[in-house]
Amino acid sequence: MSNALSMDLRLRFKQLMDEGQRASAAGRTLLLSRATAARWGKKVRNDEPLEPQRAGRLKGSGKLEPFLAFFTELIDQDPDITLAELQSALLAAHEVKCSTSGIDALLRRHGYTFKKKPDCAGARQARSARSP
Repeated sequence: MSNALSMDLRLRFKQLMDEGQRASAAGRTLLLSRATAARWGKKVRNDEPLEPQRAGRLKGSGKLEPFLAFFTELIDQDPDITLAELQSALLAAHEVKCSTSGIDALLRRHGYTFKKKPDCAGARQARSARSP
């Protein structure tokens, strides 16, 4: 997706329309596409703001967002639960199919991570005692 056009350009467009030019003529003057000129012209005629809209998805949206409490409850019960186990629990409890990467993205977005390695670099796992 491209970046939004500058507010300066939008204000110059509005000024040209306020001076009496039609949206198509103002768009040609400023080298805008026909669609952009028509869209901005409609906003100017309806006294709507010309600020660019926020790009991207709305925060907190998505298929799995309503199930965050369900996932956090399962994680609190068993901190070592795997993504595959979370996936199967969601399917069994709510009959919702999803990918493990979707669950991972949701949990990371809300601050849940899991380190597979020990905390410090010098830590080693305990060795089992040798049998004589």
